[in-house]
This record gives sequence, structure tokens and C-alpha cells, in this order.
Amino acid sequence: MIKISIQGARGSFHDIVARHKFPGDSEIIESNTSHQVFEDVKKGLADYGVVAIENSLYGSFLENYDNLLKYESKIVGEIYLHVILNLITLPGVKLEQIREVYTHPIAMIQAESFLEKHPSVIRIESHDTAGSVRMIKEKGLKTAAAIGSNLAAQLYDMKILAKDIETEKQNYTRFLIIAKDPKYPPLANKTSLAIKAENNAGSLYKCLKCFYDQGINLSKIESRPIMGRTWGYYFYLDFERGLTTPETQRALKELEKVTESIQVLGSYEQGKVFEE
Repeated sequence: MIKISIQGARGSFHDIVARHKFPGDSEIIESNTSHQVFEDVKKGLADYGVVAIENSLYGSFLENYDNLLKYESKIVGEIYLHVILNLITLPGVKLEQIREVYTHPIAMIQAESFLEKHPSVIRIESHDTAGSVRMIKEKGLKTAAAIGSNLAAQLYDMKILAKDIETEKQNYTRFLIIAKDPKYPPLANKTSLAIKAENNAGSLYKCLKCFYDQGINLSKIESRPIMGRTWGYYFYLDFERGLTTPETQRALKELEKVTESIQVLGSYEQGKVFEE
């Protein structure tokens, strides 16, 4: 049986991704933080982990870029989920009864316009959307609501009091599937790297030119500080080629000449968008 570590409880958006990616017989391991997901994979407690890496509105989940290097995990897949948020309560609860709303801080931000219409409601951040739904269910809180997925409402037999409350309907999150060992599928058409550029004028330009010269499209560039090295940075690159293609191999050969280090984070099939 495949074991998959996710951040949050069953019914979370991470759980939705895990169910979609691994529809067969599998065991879901609930983790409170993304760090714990990486730990589970590193220690062999889980075969795979599901972590969010960026959201179309919020931006990048920077700690998970750092975790990719810290735990030396490999990306083996990606999925783009259309995130739809709902206000969830115990059955029979009315909107005017609600005094507190619980959810993950990013979901709170994404539902800002809805929450602004209810200024008297206290916002309480939690580590997970689905965990908030489950907590309200277990404690029988009739003056509280959670913001979460349709799946969470179904799993915990709760009521969706308001549907699609996200401020921006074009709300997508990119999730990575991580594993301990590199597994590069034959159909891989996307690769992620972490590079340490030389600290001199034009160094980043030289790095990017390696891909331009091979006609490779870079779909993502993210910089992160190097711990213990003031004003030193790692650059995370996603590009639209598999690791073993001739173009990629030529680009990497040239990249070695203008960088201090290169670390392959994964080579995998480009993810598709799906609805809950």
C-alpha cells in the first residue's frame, strides 16, 4: 500500500490532490506542517508527500523552496488545483449566529472580500482548513464556522453555508509530489533546478543565457537567501524540458561553467489543472 504524507487533515486541499494523484489503495498520513511532510518522506515513513509550492494569488510558499534543499527531496510530479472556498458550519447554524471563523491564514486572505462583509466575526488562524472543519464538528461549536473544501464538508457531515467565497475566482494552487529518491519518467517534460550563481556582475544573465541559447523556456524563477552567506542567493528554476533531452544536457554543461553549484530537484511531467 502506498503511503502519502499531506499537510493537514483529510478533506484538506492537499488531501484532494493526493486522492487525485493516487486514486487506488493508499494510506494518507496527516501532518501538521509541511516540514513534517518532508520529514516523513526523508525517513521513509511515507512513499510520497504532497506540498503546496505556489498560489496564483498569494504567490510562492517560500518555506517549501527551502525545504526542497534542506531535506534533499525530489519532485516527481505536479498538479494545479482550482481552489474553491466554502463557509462551513454545523447543520442548522445560521449566518447571523457565527461569532468566529477558523481556517488556514492563506485561505483567510483569499476570502477577504467575503469576511469584510462580516466585520464582527473574529478571524482565528489555524494550521489547516479541513482541521478547522473537524474541530468545529468535534467540539460542537454552534457559533463558529470554518473555511474549507467541499470534500471537508462531506467527510465531516457538515453544512456549506456559503459557497465559492474566494475573492478571486481564478484561484489556483500548484502542488508538488515529492519522493525520497529521483524517479524521472520517460515522458518528463519539465525540470526544476536550484543553482548558486557566482557573485559577480552579469552572473545571472550568463545563467539564463544557457537556456536561451538552447531554446528552452523558463517558466519560473525564484530567489532565496543562502543561510550564513550575507547577500548570497540560490535561484530556483523551472523549465519546460525533460532532464535527459539533448537541449537540457547542453544547457547544463554550459551552466556548470558559470555557477558555483547546480542541484537537480526533479524532472517530471507538467501538471494539469483539475477541479475538486
